[in-house]
Amino acid sequence: MLNMKSTPSKERKKYYRLWMPILGAAVVGIIVLVLVLVLVSSSMQQQVGPAPSIRPAASPNSLAQDSIALFVNSFEKVVNEAHNLTQSYQHEAGKWKTHQYDNKTMISITNNYLLKYENLVNESKALHPPKQYQNATDLYTKSLESELQSYTHFRNYLSTNNTAENELSTRLLSDAFRYEVDSFKELKSSGLFTIVP
Repeated sequence: MLNMKSTPSKERKKYYRLWMPILGAAVVGIIVLVLVLVLVSSSMQQQVGPAPSIRPAASPNSLAQDSIALFVNSFEKVVNEAHNLTQSYQHEAGKWKTHQYDNKTMISITNNYLLKYENLVNESKALHPPKQYQNATDLYTKSLESELQSYTHFRNYLSTNNTAENELSTRLLSDAFRYEVDSFKELKSSGLFTIVP
């Protein structure tokens, strides 16, 4: 009798054959559902981001430091852009000096650069320096304005061949350099500006 009970009957075998695939499919379906829910949950969390942490209110001193750091980064960005633009323009002017460009081509190139310098002047004017850097920022803006005026007079020289325009251009470029040096002198003592020589 023990043997009979240990071997399933034909009906039971049919029953197992019928229900085992169904139960197996149900288990696989549950596993897939759980995986999908985990993936959806993690992607939603990535979209929403982590739960905000509670931080103590910033002290006035740390807010001032953040403001200074933001200004330093913004100021250095303008200086780097101006430096790159000046180098690029001087490279083009070098081609004019070696007769690779004629006056008409150099006038066109200068007009394109004048627009870029106007944008830099506007960026510099839009800076919000802390009080201790206001004068240095104003000097740097004057430097950019003088450089812009210098190239305007250089363009005029190219189109008219009037030497007075060329002399004025040279003087304004010298002024631009002087304003930049004076600006950097004021900023150097802070030790915060990496662009200051």
